[in-house]
Amino acid sequence: MSIYSGKLLELKEIKNEYNKYFLQVRLSFEQDIEMFWEVDKYTAENLKDLIQFDEKHKYRLSFNSSWDAIQKQHKSVLTRTYCDQSEIISFSCSEDYISKLNTIKRCQDIATLDKPIFIPIKLESNDELHKDKEKISKNYIGKFKMTSIAIMSVIFVILFGYLSRLYLNKTAFDEKALAQSIQLNNELTEKQSESLESENSITIEDLSSIEPAIPFIKLEESITYSVPEGSVALTFDDGPSQYSIGIMDVLKKYEVGGTFFFTGLNVKKYPDYVQCIQSNGYSIGSHSMNHINMPTLSYDKQKSELIDSIELLEEVTNQKITLFRPPYGSLNKQIKDLIYNQEYKIVLWNNDPEDWKTRDADKIFYSIQNSNVSGSIILLHESQAVIDTLPRIIEYLQELNLEIINLQ
Repeated sequence: MSIYSGKLLELKEIKNEYNKYFLQVRLSFEQDIEMFWEVDKYTAENLKDLIQFDEKHKYRLSFNSSWDAIQKQHKSVLTRTYCDQSEIISFSCSEDYISKLNTIKRCQDIATLDKPIFIPIKLESNDELHKDKEKISKNYIGKFKMTSIAIMSVIFVILFGYLSRLYLNKTAFDEKALAQSIQLNNELTEKQSESLESENSITIEDLSSIEPAIPFIKLEESITYSVPEGSVALTFDDGPSQYSIGIMDVLKKYEVGGTFFFTGLNVKKYPDYVQCIQSNGYSIGSHSMNHINMPTLSYDKQKSELIDSIELLEEVTNQKITLFRPPYGSLNKQIKDLIYNQEYKIVLWNNDPEDWKTRDADKIFYSIQNSNVSGSIILLHESQAVIDTLPRIIEYLQELNLEIINLQ
């Protein structure tokens, strides 16, 4: 389980003080602490463009981030909540922000956070600082006036003698300093070269030995209903939606696999969510363009529902998409022929807790608990009820020593 499970990071305010930017945040982990987090201007201004602080809304910063390969920039998300409603908002951020976010994510003791970057509340206001400066000035200005004349006289005498001596030794000093500078520069260059050689010493064999973080099974059949015994595939339909990142957060927390089947209609609304899920290592497939019962359509419209949705996903993810789940699991010969000709894979299921019908976290869990889960592909839909029950489902499957996998 991840170290950062149980951590919450609430964004309270964005400040600009002394040409520096700070996020005022409340970190909840074992105890609550408010602090100022120094961030770069680029990230701060992107956040300011999205947020309007008031008494109604709260903002929670996610510990997850992604790389947008299309726009060539880092992305993270925040959740805006109002009463029982929530909205996930994506924003562009810097590599430095991601690095500091990861510092908080990995932190096991708040006291170890770097104080120049993470400053415990409360910072003094500008008025307080000005008052302190005036106080200090009044206390010391009298003493300064009394001693300044005497000190300046002494400095003048010393400076005159020093300049005369410096002039005589100037050439020798410059040559010596230059030689030292060249020697130091050469030493630094050699050390940097050694460091680069060390960093680049990873071979192709080393890279090939790195295990993927999330276990997966590559599907061989054109239509799949189940996975091998001892494994389970959690699948999520009808996204992307406001619940996508919440589902992904739970999967990441437990370090397990998941496969998302997205409709093209929603991909157009939330392309950032698709990229975020992809960049975090989860599998993505098509769930058609408009979630229509495809056997009722003409051949041309069936083809459009299939091909258009997959091409859209490939454009957003910049990777080949081969998985397809037909809406309602409905198929006919034409659809099967289309899939076969395009070399796609149809993913159906053998475990349906009917979460779309109940929208009840307890009923969803009990349905899965009372079923034969080993070797199953579990059908779920993106909803708050699924987010709420997903930790229980995963823990139950892990108690049975089942491997929760991605489908590929």
